[in-house]
Amino acid sequence: MLSASLYSLGCPTLAYRLVAHYRMHPTTDKYHVVGVGCASAVPLFRLASQSLHAHPQKDALVVAAESMSSIMMPATPQDSRAKTVGSAIFGDGCAAAVVSNGQSSAGPAIVASQVHQIGDTLPAVSLAASSGDSHLHLARDLPDLAAADLGELVAAFLEDNGVEREAIDHWMVHPGGRRIMEGVRDAIRLTDEDVAISWQALAEHGNTGTPSIFYVLQSTIEQRAPEQGERGMVVTIGPGVTLGLMLLEW
Repeated sequence: MLSASLYSLGCPTLAYRLVAHYRMHPTTDKYHVVGVGCASAVPLFRLASQSLHAHPQKDALVVAAESMSSIMMPATPQDSRAKTVGSAIFGDGCAAAVVSNGQSSAGPAIVASQVHQIGDTLPAVSLAASSGDSHLHLARDLPDLAAADLGELVAAFLEDNGVEREAIDHWMVHPGGRRIMEGVRDAIRLTDEDVAISWQALAEHGNTGTPSIFYVLQSTIEQRAPEQGERGMVVTIGPGVTLGLMLLEW
């Protein structure tokens, strides 16, 4: 059981609560990731995949839950632009996925994954909280920081896994906001059609942090109906500034 949220949901953690609620086996491993935000989907799936090497007959449940409305105070005309933007684009969401070694699974296989933290960018995304106010601060140059080396990182990641860029059939980009989306699109030379589902997720849900990329993956499966042998590429961006890359194959 792997769970994640931008901030702690208290003690016991969400993972412990879910194990108890669904009466899972008492020996179920439980891990809760806090503070990784929008980028945590990739490390969650990495951890799930790694856990299955030790327990090949078991499944891993990955749950991402974000309640941004409970930690973000409404913006006022006197507040900074950063707070206003955060209040406008972030939303609440929850998503779950089962990771299995079973060959009969209808979902894609996780071929490879990588998490890259960009140096000297820790202040670019931060949760500012005090006794009377709280908001998520996003630096104005966050989209530029995230996109600066993304093209080279994606190219190196694909090369390391022996995959040509043209062999990627489905691109799944974190719907973090307009400038984030445009920066990623341009950095890795995608078309508007490549990121259409990510735009749809942003319009329907806002940026819900970790669950966002789950929505994009689900909609890709439902709307694009990937065929056997097709490949997908997941790109997430979150605090750190951290870039998550994950190669999928159906």
